[in-house]
Amino acid sequence: MLRQIHWFDEAGVAGALRVALKEWGYDPVDQAGDGPAIVVTRHPDPARMPDQAREVVWWVEDATPEEASAVLALRPGWVLRRSENLKAVRSALERLRQRDLGEEGWLRRMLQEASLDELLRLLLARSMELAQAQGGAIWIRREDTFFQRAGDGTFPEAPLPRREALELAAKGEGWLIGAREQMGLLRLRNPRTAPEQFLSWTHAAEPMLLNAWRLEESRLLSFKDDLTVAQNRRCLEVDLPRLVRQSAAAGESLCVIFFDVDNLKALNTVHGHLAGSLVLQTVAGGAQRICRAHDRLYRYGGDEFCILMPRTFAAGALKFGQRLLEMISDAPLLIEGEWVPISLSLGIAAYPDHAQGAEALMKAADQALMRAKAEGKHRVVMAE
Repeated sequence: MLRQIHWFDEAGVAGALRVALKEWGYDPVDQAGDGPAIVVTRHPDPARMPDQAREVVWWVEDATPEEASAVLALRPGWVLRRSENLKAVRSALERLRQRDLGEEGWLRRMLQEASLDELLRLLLARSMELAQAQGGAIWIRREDTFFQRAGDGTFPEAPLPRREALELAAKGEGWLIGAREQMGLLRLRNPRTAPEQFLSWTHAAEPMLLNAWRLEESRLLSFKDDLTVAQNRRCLEVDLPRLVRQSAAAGESLCVIFFDVDNLKALNTVHGHLAGSLVLQTVAGGAQRICRAHDRLYRYGGDEFCILMPRTFAAGALKFGQRLLEMISDAPLLIEGEWVPISLSLGIAAYPDHAQGAEALMKAADQALMRAKAEGKHRVVMAE
C-alpha cells in the first residue's frame, strides 16, 4: 500500500521528484493533511508551512542557515537543496518514518558552509529555546580574551579575560564550547532546564564550530595588516559581500564607515614617515578599542580605514563616527617634543538605505568621505 505524503509544489518544477516518490512507495496528494509533507519552493519560508503537517521536507533552490532554522523551529524535518541528488529526499523521508530527525542532521547539511557568526547565532537561539532561558550570549576566544560574538543584550558586551571566562565556567555560570581548546563560552540567563538538555545539542554542533573558528583564525593571520591592528583590504573584499548577503537574508541594516587621516602627507614631510606610522597605529588602536565585538576594522590602504558595522542603523553609525572623531582629536601625540593633533574625516553609508550591494555601498561611503574632505575635513558626513 502506498504511503500518503502531502505535496506542495508552487512552481511545478519537481516533476521528477514526484515520479521518484511513487517509485519509492509514496502517494503524493495535492492537499493539506495530518502527516508528512514535501514543500517545493525557492527558499524555506514559515509563511508557506502547511498547517496540518507533522513533519516537512523542504526541497528548495537555496537556503541560508537562518531560513532553515526558522522553518525547522516550527516543524521537524529537513531542508534540502534541489542541487542534491533525489536520493537525499528519500533518505530524509526514511529518517522521518523512523522518527530519526538526526539531531545534527539538518545542521550537517545546512551549516557546513556557514560562517562562524551564522553558526553562533543559531547555536544561541537553539540553546535558549531548549533551556527556556530569558536571554543569553556567546563569547569566542581570540588569544587570551573572549569577545562576545552573539547575544540578545542580556549580558554586557565587554570582553572577558580568559581567567574570568574559565571562572564563570567553573562556577556553573557559563559553559565552555570546545572545552579542550577553550574556543568559546555560552552564558544563559535563568535557564529552566538541566544543562545536559541543551548542551547535548551544543556538543553535536561543536565539530562545525571548531572548524569555522580555526578557519577564521587562519584567515585572520593572512588578512592582518602588518602595521596596525586592523585587517587588510583583501579581508574587506571577502567580508563585505558576505555581510551584505547576511544582512539581506536577515532583513537587517549594515553600515560602512570609510575614513582617513587628515593631512598625513604634510605630517610625514615635517616629522618623517616613522611619525606617520605612529599616527596610523594610534588611529587604528583607538578605533579598535571602541568597536563592538561584531564590528570589523580594516586598513584599506595608505591612510584610509574602513569599519563594517553589522546590525547597525545609520543613526548608530553616525553616533559612533562622531565619538571616534572626538576621541582621536582629543588625544594629540607627542612627537619630537611637539604635541601633534590628529584629525579624521569620515563618510558613512548604510545598507539598504543608501545602496543595495557591496560595491555600491562602498562607493557611497567613499563619496561621503570625499564630501567630508571638500567641506573642510575633520567631520562626519552621511551618504545621500
